[in-house]
Amino acid sequence: MEKSFINPPDVYKAPWRFNQAIKVTGAGSLVFLSGIVGYDLDGSLPRDILTQAENCYASIKRIVEAAGGTLHDVVKTNVYVGEEYQIHKDELRDIRARYFDGDDVPATTLLRVAGFAQTGYLIEIEAIAVLKS
Repeated sequence: MEKSFINPPDVYKAPWRFNQAIKVTGAGSLVFLSGIVGYDLDGSLPRDILTQAENCYASIKRIVEAAGGTLHDVVKTNVYVGEEYQIHKDELRDIRARYFDGDDVPATTLLRVAGFAQTGYLIEIEAIAVLKS
């Protein structure tokens, strides 16, 4: 599998680290992750967005690894946040950077939503990974 990062010079420069698009060739398997929320391993839900975000990314890492890949195989994320995002956006970017480092970051959409499926959810992340053959 080969990934090419598509960031044309005639399209706006990303205001933070993400790629405009990722072209995947010679791919093996696709792994589609459901919306991952920030539960602790014991099933409890932390009350703060930073802990929930850390839990989301850690869960995504474990799920992709269970499928036979690594975080470098993640090519797309959709991140859903509520109002707390504005207060903690720099810290949330730092958490994400600990999981997706360097230029090998997924194409990403960030959406602020009016509400989540359950009270207490503060962030939810979907992901798509492309595993090598």
